[in-house]
Amino acid sequence: MRRQNTPPAEQYRLVMECRQSGMSDSLWCKEQGILPSTFYNWVTRLRKKGYEIPAPVDKDNFLPLPHQDVVKVNLVPDVPYVETTRTELAPTDTFSGLRIELGGAKLEISNDVNPELLVSVLHFLRGATC
Repeated sequence: MRRQNTPPAEQYRLVMECRQSGMSDSLWCKEQGILPSTFYNWVTRLRKKGYEIPAPVDKDNFLPLPHQDVVKVNLVPDVPYVETTRTELAPTDTFSGLRIELGGAKLEISNDVNPELLVSVLHFLRGATC
């Protein structure tokens, strides 16, 4: 079944929304569920009708996706666990943070880690163990 035509006023509203979003045309179209070819046909037709359409965002002005922090994680090789007391630790062990052992892997998380990132990592680990 053919989709019903979008009126020119709605096409113009959508084109302007895209061009003012700061996103590339293709990314915006993907998020809106509009085929880029349909979008560019609208732009062409609207310009022929005399509508002023701003230029698309160029790569220099493209707004990137939200920033994702990367945290260095030191994985300790799987070694037999030997229970020790605090006095038996080597004096060179200066790590201050959280140590987690999960399925044979050991994870050390520094005390100065971003709290939001820590919550995300712990939620991931909880899901990984289910």
